Amino acid sequence: MKAKLVSGYVRLDLPLSHRTHADYRALGARLEAVPVPKQVFVEYPLESCWMYKFLKTVPPVTHSVEHNPNKNSLEYHIVQHQKVEWMLDAALEDHEHDVFVWVDYGVFHNPSITEQAIVDLIARCNEPDIAIPGIYDASPDIPDATPCWRFCGTVLICHRRWLPILAAAIRGEAEQHIRETGNVSWEVNGWARVEQKYNLPIHWYPAQHDNGMFKNYAPH
Repeated sequence: MKAKLVSGYVRLDLPLSHRTHADYRALGARLEAVPVPKQVFVEYPLESCWMYKFLKTVPPVTHSVEHNPNKNSLEYHIVQHQKVEWMLDAALEDHEHDVFVWVDYGVFHNPSITEQAIVDLIARCNEPDIAIPGIYDASPDIPDATPCWRFCGTVLICHRRWLPILAAAIRGEAEQHIRETGNVSWEVNGWARVEQKYNLPIHWYPAQHDNGMFKNYAPH
């Protein structure tokens, strides 16, 4: 199998207490320089994100902020929910690669993560289904007020045949949750609900928010 890295970035200009646009572009430049096949959606318009369009069709919503309202804005949540859609877009444009690997655009803000770990993952990625690293064991308790780290969110590996189904499941779950609660929470909370509700071949592997997200992956 041949794997391709996918990432994306929407400029939000978050408060100066968080990373600036220049910070993100510098981090993204490192990711774009990693010598692997890749597609990066850079300077993507917020208005083109699926959740932005969906929220125009429902009453005003709240959004989860935890302890960091400067980072966890509604716009931030909208972008986080775009990850698998970008992967699907990449797959629809590229018929050469079999597996698509999401990596957050600002992944190198974490000094423990290395270019070589990403290169090695792409080289050995032989995923017939869906693989996602995470911290928590599976639990039916998925709160809105805090992130559910069942999945780290930084990395998601998916064979192209599952991308349309996974994207549809994530969108459908998010839309239903917003209609029922009036609140937008973290994308990883939605991923955890999708894992529980749908019979998708999601293979969880243990990792923290570090190089383990790349090194701990093993084809099954």
